[in-house]
Amino acid sequence: MKAKKDSIKYHTEVVNGILHMECRVCGSMKPVGEEAVATTCSVCVSEQYEKEFPFEANTGYKPSGKPRGWAFMKEYVDKDGNVYHRGKEQPGLKGTMKSSIIKPKVSKPKLSKKQRQQIKMDAFAEIGKLKKKLKAARFKKDIKKINSEIKRHQKLIK
Repeated sequence: MKAKKDSIKYHTEVVNGILHMECRVCGSMKPVGEEAVATTCSVCVSEQYEKEFPFEANTGYKPSGKPRGWAFMKEYVDKDGNVYHRGKEQPGLKGTMKSSIIKPKVSKPKLSKKQRQQIKMDAFAEIGKLKKKLKAARFKKDIKKINSEIKRHQKLIK
């Protein structure tokens, strides 16, 4: 016959009609159900979790030395001569092409509040003129052209 394993009996108390049992690690009293044999408190569980999976702070973005969007380019050649087609390296083509030249994006100067307001006012005035022309227009080609101009000016307003 198999010998029964001796189970450890943990200290229990009834406080305000609720059964409390001591934690098997630290010994603090925690509320449990009637069927509980042993319990581990939340503090001890979090400590055990931290031991198994220690916290590693995210160090953030690490630049690779390649320009933004290089993996989406049809063909990209880096400084060392490595050739990439849509992000996949092509070792057979290494050193056969010149490195890709990336042109920096030209940034527009930021408009002041007065400048933005002036652009909106000009757009409103132009829309008014175009609506007058629209009433006088007879042919479908003229109406379409005027409507597209009105839409373009309405985008400036938004």
